[in-house]
Amino acid sequence: MTESDRSSFGALTPEERAGLERAVRMSREEARTRWVARVVSTPIPNVVECYARTKSRDRFLWHCGAVDSQALGLGIADETESAGPGRFEDIRGWATSVRERIDWIGQSRPNDAPTFFGGFGFEEESRGAEDWKAFPAARFVLPNMVLEDRADGSGFVSFTRIEPGATADSVETELVSRSREFEALCEDAPEEPVEIASSDELAGLWGGGPEFRVKADRPHAIFRAQVEAALEAIGSQQLTKVVLARALSVDHDGDFDVPEFLARLRLLYPTCTLIAVGRGDDTFLAATPETLVRKRGRAVQTAALAGSAPRGRNPEEDLEFGRALLSSKKERNEHALVVDAIRDVLAERCETLTVPESPSLRALFGIQHLETPISGELRAMPASDGERDSTVDVLQLISDLHPTPAVCGVPRRESGAWLRQHEGLDRGWYAAPVGWLDIEGGGDFRVALRSGLIRNRLDGLNRAGASRGLLFAGAGLVEGSVADEELRETRIKLRALLAPLTEI
Repeated sequence: MTESDRSSFGALTPEERAGLERAVRMSREEARTRWVARVVSTPIPNVVECYARTKSRDRFLWHCGAVDSQALGLGIADETESAGPGRFEDIRGWATSVRERIDWIGQSRPNDAPTFFGGFGFEEESRGAEDWKAFPAARFVLPNMVLEDRADGSGFVSFTRIEPGATADSVETELVSRSREFEALCEDAPEEPVEIASSDELAGLWGGGPEFRVKADRPHAIFRAQVEAALEAIGSQQLTKVVLARALSVDHDGDFDVPEFLARLRLLYPTCTLIAVGRGDDTFLAATPETLVRKRGRAVQTAALAGSAPRGRNPEEDLEFGRALLSSKKERNEHALVVDAIRDVLAERCETLTVPESPSLRALFGIQHLETPISGELRAMPASDGERDSTVDVLQLISDLHPTPAVCGVPRRESGAWLRQHEGLDRGWYAAPVGWLDIEGGGDFRVALRSGLIRNRLDGLNRAGASRGLLFAGAGLVEGSVADEELRETRIKLRALLAPLTEI
């Protein structure tokens, strides 16, 4: 960061000070909390590197490699949690209430930029598992700071709470303090000197490397039996499809290096969206290829991602696997169920909808999928009281779409009930919507696949300070599925996370 960049982080400009004083006055007159948001346009370094310096404070990393968009939310200016069938409506009500009380000062910022960050559990009610205590059925925050780098600009936003008794001077002090904190995050980290150990010291290190104890959540025989039970339900037409997931636990004798894990995932999956939500020593993260829904104004985008095959060991074998996937009746049928479900939801909401007739291949490290991108333009809904026309907001679309057949099954209710009875896995935020909201009802949410939960500094494992990682993967079961093949698919997906997590 240059000296000229730093010069913008001093006291507020006269225009900013005037806007702050108006916000303070309104808070006092309304006798309720408001927030002031200061926007500074400035170059942003890589957010993954900044994330590594945030330690244990609340943090939300969003790095979309496909469009080179990244954001990092830090701290809590306000927050909310919810559960039950009304959780999407509860989050909408909270976000609407807060954004109506945000006063913007400083430089301009697009209305469709990330403002609120959070996610939902796969199920509408948390099962109360200790591992997921930091990640309830719905949780969103307005952060204290947002670092963002997008195609239409980069910058830093600080959100500061204004209570009715606050003074403009006290709020300005906090805003300037946040700017200094941002500056510290962006400074280059000092290089640590490399010390060369002696041969005697090296000899004493043999046998002292990191330990990882990996355990599946159930025996393979149980998983195969569950697949057969699902196929029986499909054969009797109780279900058309169900997605059966399993998990690995990875116990470690020290702390997992979460920033390093994220950096490895970014290198392995450059076209995926990298997400990390941290609370204290717990982090939920994903390197997901699947968009649930992206709403920007009236434009809406999503994609069907279902049907899988391994990558080849050479270009010829890779091409052969891809052709086999595209021509597989079983995989195409599984994929079509997801396409049809998304089309049915969006057709009711959109004036125009574009759905390609055939899927294409989405090639990732170690695995490839069938993918159908879907886009449309939402219908405008006439507004009352002289307000401008609006559209359905992104939270309603999420409520309509989640869970898709790609992560749950068909029919939705029956497959969900089957999973609750048979799967025996608390999915938490795995395969659930995680993302951000803007200030006008839009946002971007991904399905949290290729995901895991990292819990550092736990008690009761190998020694004090030991940690655990939980990694998740699933396979879609339809007529014609074979238990051993579905087990292999979950192995491929789990290895995609296990290898970078335990790299030594």
